[in-house]
Amino acid sequence: MLPRPVSPADPDPAPQLTLSPQQPVYITGENVTLTCSAAGAPTISGVRFFSNNQKIQSKKLPSPRNRYTDSIQLSGVSRAQAGVYTCESWKTESGRKIASKRTQPISIAVTDPDPAPQLTVSPQQPVYITGENVTLTCSAAGAPTISGVRFFRDNQKIQSKKLPSPRYRYTNSIQLSGVSRAQAGAYTCESWKTESGREITSKRSQPISIVVTDPPPQPSLSMDPPSGVVSEGFPLHITCTTPWDAGQRRFHFYKDSVKLVPGDTGSDISTTEPSTSSMNISVLSIPQASPNNTGEFTCGYEVKMGGGWFPSPRSHAVNVTVTALTASHYTRDILLRTGGVLLLGGALAALICYCHRKKRVPKPLRSTKGSEPREHTRNLDPGCDNKGSKATGAGAERMEQVT
Repeated sequence: MLPRPVSPADPDPAPQLTLSPQQPVYITGENVTLTCSAAGAPTISGVRFFSNNQKIQSKKLPSPRNRYTDSIQLSGVSRAQAGVYTCESWKTESGRKIASKRTQPISIAVTDPDPAPQLTVSPQQPVYITGENVTLTCSAAGAPTISGVRFFRDNQKIQSKKLPSPRYRYTNSIQLSGVSRAQAGAYTCESWKTESGREITSKRSQPISIVVTDPPPQPSLSMDPPSGVVSEGFPLHITCTTPWDAGQRRFHFYKDSVKLVPGDTGSDISTTEPSTSSMNISVLSIPQASPNNTGEFTCGYEVKMGGGWFPSPRSHAVNVTVTALTASHYTRDILLRTGGVLLLGGALAALICYCHRKKRVPKPLRSTKGSEPREHTRNLDPGCDNKGSKATGAGAERMEQVT
C-alpha cells in the first residue's frame, strides 16, 4: 500500500511591523524602536528581524503561543543603520520550522544634523549696563539647504526666521535695544533644514551669557567758591563726589561737554584722585582762574566690574564765571599782599631781637673807690637797648671804665 501524501503546511500570515517614533527621516543619535506583532497562528515559536534581508535578531519562545510581540531598539541610530526592515514569525511542525510571510518593509532614512552655527555678540562685554544696546548674530554655514535660524534664551525660543528659499549660508541678528535685567541669560541659536518633509535642526551654538546690571549712581559736583564766581588769578576747586564706595574708580571732568585731560602740555589743571579704594572724591584744581575757565562743568566716573569699566551718569552741571580784576580789586589785592609782607617782616624782626636777648652774657664790673659795688649788664647788641629797641646817642648808657 502506497504511503499517504503529506499536504504542505500553509505559512502563517505576516506579522505587523511598526516604527516608533514614525518619521520620514531620522537624525543620527535619535532612538528608534521597531516592533513585530504576530497573531492568528496557533503555535508561534518565535520572531525574526531583518535589515536589508539580513537577519539581525531572532527570538525563540520557550513554548508556542497564539500571539507574540517582540521589539528591537536602535539606540542612537547611525547612518550605518539606515535601510529596509522586515520581520517574520515561525512555527514548528513535525520538527520543521515553517516561517510566516514577511511583513511589509519599513525604510529607515538617517541623516546627520547640520553643524552648529556661530553665535557672536556686539559689543563684547563681561557685564552690560541697563539701557545699552546689544546685538546677537547667528551665522550658519556648511549646510546645503539652510531653511531658517532660531534664537533661544535659557533654552526658550525667543525668535525664529524662516527663509523664503533654502540657502548655503545665512546670517541673522537680534537686537536687545536698551537691554534690561529681564533680558539677562544664556543665549544660543540653531539653524534647520527640511528633508523628506521633516525639519532637521542643527546642533546648538555655544552659549553666550548676557549679564546686566544697573549703572553706577550719579555723582554730585560742588565748587569752592560755592557761588561759582571767582576773580581772575584766584584759585578754583571743583569736587566730584560719588554716593557710594565702589572699589576701583576713574573720575572724569567735563567743561562744556568736552572732557578735560589734566596734565596736557600747557595745562595748569590738575586732579586729585582717591588715594585708597575707600575714598569716593576727586578734586579738579585750577590754581589761577582765567576767563578761559568760564563755562559749564560736569563730572562722571567709571567703576571696574567683571574686568570692564562702566560709566556713571554725568553729574548735574555747575556754572563757573571768572571775572576780570578791576582797579579797586587790583588795589585791594596789592594792599592785602603788601600788608601781609610788612606784617611778616615785623614778626621776623621781633623774633631776631628776642633771639639776641637770649644770647646776652652777664659780667660783673669793678667799682671805683668809695662806692658800693654795682653790676651792669653789657649789651652785646649796640643796635638794641635793654628793651630790645634802638638806643640814642644822648640817652645811651655808658659803660664804666675799669680802673
